[in-house]
Amino acid sequence: MPFSTSRCGSALRPCSVKRKNTALPVLKKGQVFGMVSASVRESKTSPPKHFTEDSLLAAIETAGAEDMPEDSERKGLGTPATRAATLEKLVSAGFVQRKKKQLLPTEKGVNLIAVLPEKVKSPILTAEWESMLKQVERGELSADSFMDGIMEMCRELVREHSVPEERFAALFPDAHGKREAVGTCPRCGASVYEGKKGFFCDNRDCSFALWKDNKFFSSKKKTITKSVAAALLKEGRVSMSGLYSEKTGSTYDAVVLLDDTGGKYVNFKLEFPAAKGRRK
Repeated sequence: MPFSTSRCGSALRPCSVKRKNTALPVLKKGQVFGMVSASVRESKTSPPKHFTEDSLLAAIETAGAEDMPEDSERKGLGTPATRAATLEKLVSAGFVQRKKKQLLPTEKGVNLIAVLPEKVKSPILTAEWESMLKQVERGELSADSFMDGIMEMCRELVREHSVPEERFAALFPDAHGKREAVGTCPRCGASVYEGKKGFFCDNRDCSFALWKDNKFFSSKKKTITKSVAAALLKEGRVSMSGLYSEKTGSTYDAVVLLDDTGGKYVNFKLEFPAAKGRRK
């Protein structure tokens, strides 16, 4: 639109009045224009609204659609049948919390997103897998080839991210030697730390683990607590009372022995005091 030197309002600007063959005049350094005013207005921008369950489900449905190929079998993440369950899993795992109608990320959730590789976070990966699953369905790709590709990707991710990055050290202090070791691994001598589901050797190449919920202890209506794990790791044995007998329905006292043969799972045995004259 051609410019005019007419003043529209109080500022020199393009005038809304249409004029033919008009142009901005030649301007010179130091030239002064009268009746020109300017002002500064201070305001605050509002942050984006937090997701509600409905708005987040809608966002998941179209996540990454602009980056996906037009011929993608499916857009977004998951399916209508799995998206709501996925949200519930995020809440139960502590990555998201409900506050009235809003869904808010927890510190744990924010930290997880910060450390996850971009490839894992990208919805394009979902689109690629959905496309390959359709190929499997049509017989154009074998299921073994599809799974081999996923396993290779997992191996590559482990190789690339085997060492924690220093910039994330403050996010997960427990991963940098500040946890209290429960004991020493009987297989390799590394430290054993408590996890959510058990007590695990810190050596990545060692498979030693004391699972809190295992058949031996659950059959006796017991679980491996931190004190029990510490005793087993230090002495190889722990005295326990109130062990349940599936045969008699009664309880008894015995010594649980750590009977580790180096296999996938750790074994246990019972030892009874001589005075009892009883073996289980």
